[in-house]
Amino acid sequence: MTTVIAAALMAAAVTLLIPSAPDARALGLAPCRRDPWSVRALPAVRAALGRVGVGPASRRQQAAARARVIRALSTLAAELDAGLSPVEALIRSSGQPSVWPRASRAAQWGGGIAEALDLDAVQSPVLAQVAACWRVGARGAGLADSLRQVAATARSAEDVRVEMEGQLAGPRATARVLALLPLVGLALGTMLGSDPLSWLVTTLPGHLCLAAGAILTAVGMWWTGRIAVSVERRL
Repeated sequence: MTTVIAAALMAAAVTLLIPSAPDARALGLAPCRRDPWSVRALPAVRAALGRVGVGPASRRQQAAARARVIRALSTLAAELDAGLSPVEALIRSSGQPSVWPRASRAAQWGGGIAEALDLDAVQSPVLAQVAACWRVGARGAGLADSLRQVAATARSAEDVRVEMEGQLAGPRATARVLALLPLVGLALGTMLGSDPLSWLVTTLPGHLCLAAGAILTAVGMWWTGRIAVSVERRL
C-alpha cells in the first residue's frame, strides 16, 4: 500500500511538471492512440486553470486575444485605405467573435462608437488608444495612419512581452519545482516506511504542518505570479 501511495505522489509531481506543448496529433505528426488517463486529464486541468486566469494556459489565451486585436486593427486600417467609411470598416474588421463587441453594436445601431471602444478597452487596453484616435479622426483624414501606428506599437509591445516570457520561464519553472517538492518528500518518506501522510492527516502537529506548508506554498506561488504580472502590466 505504501508503495502505491508513493508511486501516486511521484506520478502527480512528474505530471504537473510536464511543460505544455502543442498536441502532436492535432498537427498530424503522430498517429492517434489511446493515452493514459493522466495524459488525457492534463490538458483539461490546464484549460480549467486558463478559464480562471491561472497558469500558462491563461497566458496563451491572453496572448491570442491580443494578437487578434492587433490583426483587427491592421485590417481596419486596410479597409479605410480601400475607401470604406469608418463605421463600415469597423464592423467588417471586427472578426468572429468580435474583438470590440460593444463598438460593433454601437456602429450597427448608431450609438457612440468612441464611448463603446472605451468600454471594450476593459478587456483589451489597446482599444483605449483606438477610442482616442476615433474621436480625433473619425470625421477627418488620418484615421487609418493613426490606427496603423497603434497596431505597430501594440505589436512591438507584444514582441517585448514574448521576450519577457522567455526570461521568466526559468523562475516560473523553479517556483513549480519548489511547490512540488513536498509531494516528492512525502513519496520518499512513504517509500522508506515512515508513513508521513498518515501523520499529517491524523495528528494535531501534522495538521499544523500541513496547513502551514499549504499556506506558504500558495503564498509563494501567488507572489511569483504577482511579480510577473506586475512586469507585464507596464507594457
